[in-house]
Amino acid sequence: MRKGTMTMLRFFLVILASAFLIACEPEATVEVGKAAPDLTVMDLDGRPVKLSEMRGKVVFVNFWWSGCGPCLAEMPEIDQVYRRYRDEGLEVLAVNIGQDVDTIRNTNRRLGLAYPLVSDELKISTKHYGVAFAPTSFLIDREGVVRERINGPVTEETLTQKVAGFL
Repeated sequence: MRKGTMTMLRFFLVILASAFLIACEPEATVEVGKAAPDLTVMDLDGRPVKLSEMRGKVVFVNFWWSGCGPCLAEMPEIDQVYRRYRDEGLEVLAVNIGQDVDTIRNTNRRLGLAYPLVSDELKISTKHYGVAFAPTSFLIDREGVVRERINGPVTEETLTQKVAGFL
């Protein structure tokens, strides 16, 4: 091989290795008992929704996607708890992982949920919260402290028990 070709090959190998290392960077983790990192997602009309603006409410942040059977099964259960406690200060932030707004709207149309579904199309908040699979949820108290991380689906009964103590 010619010297120029070898130099270019080395250059591309370095770039490829760097990209691989960046992609393998460990996900952030949210710690129970510590302040919840702020997250900004988009509502279905393209307006930003910030967790920090919900301070003073108990917030159930739920990461989901429409191809996830357990996600879709838990959503009506979450909705029942939300309808029961929203006037007492419960907020649900259902963060879709990487899908387009039309897909999210179709899911909401099918399920008829009262709580807002929001988009993390670029998966920035998903990565920031260290979410590796769906459903993954976080219970955040009125002061903005993470009280629990829930890996997997929740039932109406379980969620009621978890949020009632913080309302």
